[in-house]
Amino acid sequence: MISLQKIFLPEGYKFFKLFDMVADNLVHMGDIFYTAIYKPEKPFQAYVQMLDKYERDNDELTHKLFIELGRNFITPYDREDIHYMAKGLDDIADLNFGIIRQMNSYGLTEPVNITKYVAGEFKHLVELLSGAVKKLSDKRNLAALGDTCVEMKKIIATCDTRVDAAIYGLFPSETDVVGIIKWMEHFELLQVLMEKCENVVHTIESIIIKYG
Repeated sequence: MISLQKIFLPEGYKFFKLFDMVADNLVHMGDIFYTAIYKPEKPFQAYVQMLDKYERDNDELTHKLFIELGRNFITPYDREDIHYMAKGLDDIADLNFGIIRQMNSYGLTEPVNITKYVAGEFKHLVELLSGAVKKLSDKRNLAALGDTCVEMKKIIATCDTRVDAAIYGLFPSETDVVGIIKWMEHFELLQVLMEKCENVVHTIESIIIKYG
């Protein structure tokens, strides 16, 4: 006979395992992005292809998370938080790949200082984010993630401010209208990437408040 526990209690570890895999995926993507910007050892297109693979892998993991969400009546956290977390992490992967693809398509393969700065901070940010996501399975120590969230928000705010300054700096120094448009779109994508990271941090904070 199947026990009531088997029927009604979800195998919560499936959610956490999938989230851990997504988190690891983002760390790999952050490393590739950083390498492509800071110390490329291959043609830029090679890094586009590498991130494309990881982004597609992440889409598959996110799809599995949504399947699990639909299958389970009881979930380890609010369904809304799981949904936002899965979507938010997928958005980060999409934007990370989108930026490197845009740079390749627009011929912006000689990164400017602000792109290098964001690439370095993003690498650190996704490492922190990955660590936080992996600790969500331990409800007894959720409150300890508060300091990590504060650190991540500081990184995001600093990146956003510096990208703003880079956008303003385009106009007195750049006379090529097409060039201005390309760089503005690139800088705006960097800001959207930070916005997506901030959304996930807010979801983690929501979980801490509810369960910490």
